[in-house]
Amino acid sequence: MNLKNINKAFLLLIVCIFSITGVNAQNKKLDKANQAYDKFAFIEAIKLYEQQLEKGNNAGDIYAKLGDCYYFNGRYDEAIKCYAKIMSTKNGLSLENYFRYAQALSSIDKHDEAQAVMKEYFARTNKKDISENWGKTKLAADIAKQSNRYDFKPVDINSPESDFGTAFNGKDMVIYASGKDTSSIFKSKHSWNEKSFLKLYSADVTVDGGLQNPVLLKGDINTRYHQSTPAITKDGKTMYFTRNNYVDGKLAADKKGTTYLKIYVADNVKGEWKNIRPLGYPINSDGFSSAHPALSADESELYFVSDRNNNFGNSDIYVASLKKGGFVGNDVKKLGDEINTLGRETYPFVDDKGILYFSSDGHPGLGGLDVFAAIKDTDGIYHVVNMGDEVNSSADDFAYIINDETKKGYFSSNRAGNDDIYSFTENRKVVFDINIQPIVYGTLKYTSGPPIEDVSVEIYDTDNTLIKTVKSDKEGYYTADLEPYKLYKILYKKPSIVEKSQEVPQLKPLEKREYSFNFTNEMEVQVGDKTVTLEPGDDLTRVLKLSPIFFDYGGYNIRKTSMIELDKVVEVLKARPSLTLTVNSHTDSRGRDDFNMKLSENRAKATVDYIIAHGIDASRVQGHGYGETQLLNRCANGVKCSEAEHQENRRSEFIINVVGK
Repeated sequence: MNLKNINKAFLLLIVCIFSITGVNAQNKKLDKANQAYDKFAFIEAIKLYEQQLEKGNNAGDIYAKLGDCYYFNGRYDEAIKCYAKIMSTKNGLSLENYFRYAQALSSIDKHDEAQAVMKEYFARTNKKDISENWGKTKLAADIAKQSNRYDFKPVDINSPESDFGTAFNGKDMVIYASGKDTSSIFKSKHSWNEKSFLKLYSADVTVDGGLQNPVLLKGDINTRYHQSTPAITKDGKTMYFTRNNYVDGKLAADKKGTTYLKIYVADNVKGEWKNIRPLGYPINSDGFSSAHPALSADESELYFVSDRNNNFGNSDIYVASLKKGGFVGNDVKKLGDEINTLGRETYPFVDDKGILYFSSDGHPGLGGLDVFAAIKDTDGIYHVVNMGDEVNSSADDFAYIINDETKKGYFSSNRAGNDDIYSFTENRKVVFDINIQPIVYGTLKYTSGPPIEDVSVEIYDTDNTLIKTVKSDKEGYYTADLEPYKLYKILYKKPSIVEKSQEVPQLKPLEKREYSFNFTNEMEVQVGDKTVTLEPGDDLTRVLKLSPIFFDYGGYNIRKTSMIELDKVVEVLKARPSLTLTVNSHTDSRGRDDFNMKLSENRAKATVDYIIAHGIDASRVQGHGYGETQLLNRCANGVKCSEAEHQENRRSEFIINVVGK
């Protein structure tokens, strides 16, 4: 198991101390050890506690604190020996130490032993016993569900020092933290693990998701102490980041010499980060640390990590509302027990789907910090899953981010012995035990009451690209999954109904939105006090009981009396956009055949022109003249017939059809 070499002040959200001096010479060695421990100077504390053990002082408190010192520096084998010494003593382990003991065991692949430790923990707390989740069998099954989903590799910009904590700055750039300390006047060291202090750099994203061209950020962002874990707004104008409590060019500390972490905000002024200021209370305080800011998908919330109200070494994830202009609300809320444990929860990130990613050693995992994904159900309860054995290892794995469009992203890990950044491509979505997609649904009916089956419900994105099509069932019901936090348009289409469109705003994960409509049945018309259902091929002259369309004798000018009838046809077509019309004009047999054919064609054209002139698209109307070729009775050339019989053949037909049929 490789040691954790990261600057733990940022990884674990514990205070930063860069020197331990001024301990009175008369203090005993144990007092010195405890003072170092209380200030999180674990390298020094380890030396002093080991000296106490060599002198025969083997009190349980020494083993507990020495175990913590080893644990927080990734020396898990040694931490296990210390915790085991006091496991069976009268007082036993503290509740927090159970988590550390179990995680240390998991880190060296002793998962069943970790399960036993957690079983004892649940017995002492009277909580529901879920220790099975820590055992090898159950853990392996849970890990397998999320595994084999990634292609990943370390990026080229990794240095011999710590490099970690990437954040997207637009599509083509990231900002990250590095301890390579390229511009320090002196080689700053942090007493937790004697590693260099951190500064913020930018790097370009390559086509394959790699990183290149690292450059120290311009402006006032970097000091000679720690700054890390940025979160940048989508417009690139504002950055939230973590920094030591740094005031007027000096590192501020409390009465005990402890310097806490705070979240700061900066403005992008012509490519330089300026106007640096800390967020106010209750985000920051001089009595606890806050760090690792992250923005919700719609940038209405700020997630962050804090050790407030916690015992030694633990951190939790909190959220607060975020106002325009970068102002944070006072409504700070700690996430629920599904997320926060007695262990360490840290490094939140929220993707465009609203999935919360974070790192923790308080949930069952492979050891050290593992990356987890969480999503809220409709009751506001988070469902948490381990991200699998590619992102996670027996080392510390953290700072996971992903671009939801490209499925590319980055995470950090010290699996190779140092904190490095890894790029990845996600080939398959994370699997939850619930469907996280927002849903649109509804029931489609005719205004007359019956449901409409087989309506095409077409979903379009903001580029007017068709995303998917679903159909309504026999009951007129439809449902469609969407992606959260995206804009859509829905078109409802079926031959014989009036097409409708619906704009869909951004929906949250698991949100359900109903869009139900009543549609006009274009194949139904009202004739007097009766509703008549049309069929393709019906003649509106018959259905609407139109009076004959009269023209001047031998001519094709429409008479005013006939215009009233044609207006009825136009009204039907306007109310039923799916209908098309064919106008057929016929003559009787009197006169020359060729004259009658030409006359009927002109009358058909005049009728079509009238309908188009009154607001019907030309593509929906066509006309044909048939002369005397389609007589309805015996009155052919040379046959003596009455005027009424000839009138039967002098007719106009308005044959309807439906687009798509």
